[in-house]
Amino acid sequence: MILIAGFPYVRERYFATFRSWPGPVPVRFLLPRRWTAKKGAVVFTPPTDANITRTTALFHHSRLPLLGGLLKGWMPAFPLHLWRMRRDVRLVYACSEPILLSTLWFAVWSRLLGKPFVCFTWENIPYENKFRGLSRVVHALLLKANLALTHTLICGNTAGEAIHRRYTRAPIAVIPMNGVDPVQFHREAPRSSSLSSHTLYTFVGAIGYRKGIHHIIRALPDVLRSVPTAHVLIAGSGEYEREIDRCIEEVGVREHVTRLPWVDQKDLIRLLSASAVFLYPSMPHKGWAEQFGYSMAEASLMELPVIATHSGSIPEVVLDGETGILVPPNDTRALADAMIRLGTDEALRRRLGEAGRVYVSEHFSHARIARQWYDALTAR
Repeated sequence: MILIAGFPYVRERYFATFRSWPGPVPVRFLLPRRWTAKKGAVVFTPPTDANITRTTALFHHSRLPLLGGLLKGWMPAFPLHLWRMRRDVRLVYACSEPILLSTLWFAVWSRLLGKPFVCFTWENIPYENKFRGLSRVVHALLLKANLALTHTLICGNTAGEAIHRRYTRAPIAVIPMNGVDPVQFHREAPRSSSLSSHTLYTFVGAIGYRKGIHHIIRALPDVLRSVPTAHVLIAGSGEYEREIDRCIEEVGVREHVTRLPWVDQKDLIRLLSASAVFLYPSMPHKGWAEQFGYSMAEASLMELPVIATHSGSIPEVVLDGETGILVPPNDTRALADAMIRLGTDEALRRRLGEAGRVYVSEHFSHARIARQWYDALTAR
């Protein structure tokens, strides 16, 4: 049995990949009883599958004094649960970054009980570009300690593999944390609504500065001159909502923008089915760059062309000129040009969207990613 521990899998969208587990070696999950996000506005509880053990996970945020997020997702009872399962567990996979104290907790107890340990990272920015001073020293020590205890490291993107090759001789596999569902995400006939007559440009995701949503708003007046039916729909919530609302008022495009909170999957599919173009102008910010972008992958499954940026790991999800258009980050003019190009060329939208569904289905489906995880975790 493989034991998987970590708060990300408390979300059904992440857990779902392992429903496609292809081989005879079973998995068991150790997940938080509950997990809060968005400062408590969103609460997740684990799926009700029989292969899940629930426990307490502490520190749901990264705002601890001095420690920041070093203990995020710490499960104090992990050693007890592992001890109880020790005869059945052949390997422990902790979905936890190798620069965290919580990862060290998982790693030390796994190795003390004689179990190979695997951890995961999304990191795609070199650590020396992220941390300074004492923080750099602390994170470097944790990285070395965790990687010294790690049997296999899983990186969610190719940049992460290049970064971590410098720190470990352990095997490294490049596999996203989870896949997406081509069966559930398929284009439906859009229902009639007040937006039916518009060319709908849609953003779905966290409302944060680094997502570049303000560039969409500032590009919109130029887009409207060439695409009079253009309308922007922004769905999501986050710490930057007030700034986005102020930006909408300053630019004077209130009647051309619709704001929605988080939507469930059923409503998301309806929303994307009514859309013409998906927008995701993410930009590097404070030592972070987009690490994958599941909303872009889901939009591609919905046969939407994606306009995003040459930033972080986005080019692994959106192929420039093949499944979407990539523009430089922080370039409002280039974003507007791409929006105009797709807004005025229905044939191009269709070609890119259809190619996007094929690409994402072939590379990032639940079945494909589950197979990669199975091969990586049973290789020993």
